Amino acid sequence: MLTALLAGALVAACGTPGSSEAGDATGAIKVAIIPPSSGALAQFGSDAAKGWQYAVDTVNAQGGIDGRQVELIRMDTDATSATTLRAAREAVTQRGAQFIGAVMTSTEHGALNQQLDALGALSFNSLGKDDALTGKDCTANAFRTVQTNRMDVNALAATLKNLPGDRWAVQAVDYSTGHTAADIFREAAQAAGKQVVLEQFAPLNTTEFGSYITKLQASDADALFAVEYGADGVAFVNQAAQFNLPAKFRSVLGFNMVSEPLFPALGDKITGFYNNVGYDPGAENPLNRQFVQGFQAKFGTKPYYVEADAYLAAETLFAGIRKAGSSDPVKVREALNDLTFDSIAGSVTMRAGDHQLVRPSYLGQVVKDGSGLAFKIIASAPGTQTTPQADPACTLKG
Repeated sequence: MLTALLAGALVAACGTPGSSEAGDATGAIKVAIIPPSSGALAQFGSDAAKGWQYAVDTVNAQGGIDGRQVELIRMDTDATSATTLRAAREAVTQRGAQFIGAVMTSTEHGALNQQLDALGALSFNSLGKDDALTGKDCTANAFRTVQTNRMDVNALAATLKNLPGDRWAVQAVDYSTGHTAADIFREAAQAAGKQVVLEQFAPLNTTEFGSYITKLQASDADALFAVEYGADGVAFVNQAAQFNLPAKFRSVLGFNMVSEPLFPALGDKITGFYNNVGYDPGAENPLNRQFVQGFQAKFGTKPYYVEADAYLAAETLFAGIRKAGSSDPVKVREALNDLTFDSIAGSVTMRAGDHQLVRPSYLGQVVKDGSGLAFKIIASAPGTQTTPQADPACTLKG
């Protein structure tokens, strides 16, 4: 069925669907955004769309790109791969989109990457962090502007020597990300002269952490590294607080465990926690100051990482179009290879070897901020230090 649909799409477009032959080279530059509009990820999807929309509104108000306006085509998905692929095909073959953004999960991106060459469109990933997307699952038409999981963990590892605590426990999800994070953390702890005295892994979708918390309490650890995210992270934090577990540790360092959208639900119990932070709204560069001020004036709140990373994805696309002097996806793809440009994250580079954006990462600590909470940036790590070499498994075809 998938093959038949794809063949139909190719026939309908009369060539490469996303190429300039399929659209008006002097008209609007069409970008499809496909965020989830229902389910548990709907709020993140809405925020990603907001970041893209703000970027488009801003560039259009400045006269567009080389005099051409940018048009967003909003498609709906439930964050399943099949639905997202259908939306992508419709956006490209029926509505003239050449570029795709705001796709949410790494699973969706993995499926989409396989179809981008046939569609003739470019994808800009601001959300999916799975390392394989710029490894074995990479493709020439896919660009990632968000940090990978390994980049995030490397940034945390670089700050470990400065965090309180000498004997660390690791509580992680029993999934590839959890094991990779634990391995990197263990190596960093040894390099910093610290020990990992306990490692334990809970299955994905664990709702009862009692037995794990008991073992953490019984250990002689004085610091905790926790790799629990989403609903698992919320359950772990809430249950740990019931047992007063955080009081045992000099540091609680989370990896993707606490984030701004969870602050109201988790409340003061996470004050003092450390966590990786992908975007710093307080970063002192002119483009970021303009972005934060304008975004806050329009929406009433400072941008957080989902909105900011979507905006950065749009910045990346716009930089590629300007460099290429064209919206032809093939020309934009070539223009982006090793392109360095100024952005809200400072000077960044789109690496040609795997289409990973080299950008900084941060360590934040949750602090009181008026009546709510916020991240105070404790340390930053440049992308040149946190980004591993391009994975040999990545062969960019397209």
